[in-house]
Amino acid sequence: MRIGGVLFLLAISVASVRAASPEAIKEVAAELVCLCGDCARESLATCLCGFATQQREDIGSSLDGGKTAQETIDKYVSEYGQMVLASPPAEGVNLLAWITPFAALIFGVFLIRSILRNRMQEASPTPTVETAQRDRLQRELERFDEDD
Repeated sequence: MRIGGVLFLLAISVASVRAASPEAIKEVAAELVCLCGDCARESLATCLCGFATQQREDIGSSLDGGKTAQETIDKYVSEYGQMVLASPPAEGVNLLAWITPFAALIFGVFLIRSILRNRMQEASPTPTVETAQRDRLQRELERFDEDD
């Protein structure tokens, strides 16, 4: 009976130590980016450089060792910082990042409006000497007609 109990415990321990599936490794790797410096922060799940390959092997070893996906990700964050995450958590709404594009758009509209208004004023004819003389003559004729 004692040997049967030992075999049972051995079977349970062997069953619990199994290799992480490629899908599980890829799922964790998709949450992280390659930090080799040559890959433009590509996902560890898709990057083909040697650094990414080694990191995926490390993720597999971590998962094989019994760590959860989140524990593995947390290990990378503690080692490399928040920049290793594919989508770093938002620390709050950056109001300036939302307001700046709208402010730039409004400024641009007023700038273009001002430029167009100045161009239209430049294009409109200014009263010439002939026009001024014609207007003065017209007023004098009207005044002459009123006096009669």
